[in-house]
Amino acid sequence: MFQFLSVTRAGNRTPFVLLCASMLALAPAATVAQDRNAPLTIEADDLLEWNQTDGVYTAKGNAVAVQGDAEIRGNLLVATYDPKAEGADIETITATGRVLFKDEASTASGSKLIYNIATSDYRVEGPKASVSGTRGKITAGNSIDLDTQPDETQKMTAVGTAVYTDDTGRVFAGDRLVALFAADGSLTSLDAKGNVSVVSGTGRKATGDAATYDATAEAATVTGNVEIIDGANIMRGGRAEVDLRTGNSRMLSSGSGGRVSGVLISN
Repeated sequence: MFQFLSVTRAGNRTPFVLLCASMLALAPAATVAQDRNAPLTIEADDLLEWNQTDGVYTAKGNAVAVQGDAEIRGNLLVATYDPKAEGADIETITATGRVLFKDEASTASGSKLIYNIATSDYRVEGPKASVSGTRGKITAGNSIDLDTQPDETQKMTAVGTAVYTDDTGRVFAGDRLVALFAADGSLTSLDAKGNVSVVSGTGRKATGDAATYDATAEAATVTGNVEIIDGANIMRGGRAEVDLRTGNSRMLSSGSGGRVSGVLISN
């Protein structure tokens, strides 16, 4: 059972400690396994409350929760569990108001964060949602969802003027991005839909209605009302294949009668 101290004290920062094996495992799978038995410390300026009837812990006022290398901050932290279950393990933690989550591998921020203890997944809500790591950064106006698989690979879905920038300076943007990552955090593939743009590290830009990116081949396919812009040079068509390693690109027609065109400016 929890060892718990609940205090309400205005004007002073009040800590309490929960000893619970599954509490606040806010890290990638390898880190979670290492830190699950570490005690959780929560501090807040205004209020710490435990509602045993409903199974709710509440920390209010510049609240911060720390377990091992993982930390989550917000104006309000709410942790919930099933009060009828044996052991009363925490199921979800919700942070609202200037949210910040960080561990040894990544950082997330936004106006709201919902973390699922059992699956190690979370959602960050906007309007300025952001998740960053050593290999890149995703931002979105609406939300970013992180789903972790048993093999530690991850899927990240970003909605609302979403932008992913990798560690080489390549940029992928769209109304909706779905990115797949290997266990080491490297991008393996990305799908973008709606107002799509793909920008190489040298600044060459391809826009369209949809795009897919294969990180192994370092190649993107852009479809629907495509433009490739390289300085003053522009190519237009229904489909483009862009090699981001070499900078070469190929424009194709949509196959429905549309033509390929280009405006090329010589220096």
